[in-house]
Amino acid sequence: MNDWEYEELFEAVNRNYNNYLEQNLTDQLALARTSYDFETVRKEGILEDIIVSTAMGEIILSHQIVFIGNLNSIEELLIKYNPNELSGLISSEDLADLTTRINNSTFAPRKMA
Repeated sequence: MNDWEYEELFEAVNRNYNNYLEQNLTDQLALARTSYDFETVRKEGILEDIIVSTAMGEIILSHQIVFIGNLNSIEELLIKYNPNELSGLISSEDLADLTTRINNSTFAPRKMA
């Protein structure tokens, strides 16, 4: 990751999302705007894509209603997650943390918008 530190990227996604909530956007619109804002970051590499998707997945877990497109794109990427592909790209501690976060980001059935 050239432009981001591991935890810094998680914090940036959450900060961006919370800023939209402070502007009185709904949960779903705040997440959609955050997703749009981090689209170029996601394209920087597989690690950035996985981290942003994981951060957004953690946010979705708190939502009662989600946009199905957001959920599907996150699930598609995280289902394919293979920690071996990221070995050497981040520290072993961060890789273990990322794996735990992904494993804890199981999406329970919820109302889809």
